[in-house]
Amino acid sequence: MSVLHNMLPLLGQVLLLAVLVTLMLGQWIKNIRIRQGATALLMLLGLLVPVNGLSVAQWLRSVVGDLSVLTLLVFLNILMQRLFNFSLFGASSRKLLLVGVVVIGVMFYPLALGLAAYDPYQLGFLPVFLSVLLISTSLLAWFRNHRDLAVILLLPLVAYNLQMLESTNLWDYLLDPVLLIYALVQTIIYLKFLRNKQNRSAT
Repeated sequence: MSVLHNMLPLLGQVLLLAVLVTLMLGQWIKNIRIRQGATALLMLLGLLVPVNGLSVAQWLRSVVGDLSVLTLLVFLNILMQRLFNFSLFGASSRKLLLVGVVVIGVMFYPLALGLAAYDPYQLGFLPVFLSVLLISTSLLAWFRNHRDLAVILLLPLVAYNLQMLESTNLWDYLLDPVLLIYALVQTIIYLKFLRNKQNRSAT
């Protein structure tokens, strides 16, 4: 495997480890400086300290596999928000992205797992249709003033053309089970919030 193929998967596991650590520390450490330092220290330990011959990050990779580019961007946004109070993309763009992941994911994975005769995963090997769809969606987002989302949607396509993952399928740059689970949880939380808000307005 080339150095380039190692870089993005390693970054994915680092970000996943950092998000897990940050979410745990957020429950106990309120001082942002201390949280930043503790997160950095625990990340280093997770990367460098071996457990049965593998680091924690390598164990994570063996369990969840390589993460998609969209997952990396979502995780990076979580870290920037929680550690530096800065967002890579706005709240409305984040909601649109996660809802899109849910809609596509709940259709894609059952079909890809063989529950029907059609397998959409095959589209990713010669991704002309997927590329056109991504570019069209990105342009639509741009003209709807979601320019951060427009850029985000194109980054997986850029990474695919640079072959920054082992996979030669564009789907693996766009979607993975970790992202789908996260998007489902966040969408359910948001829908419950809207329902509670409506109930309070009605009373």
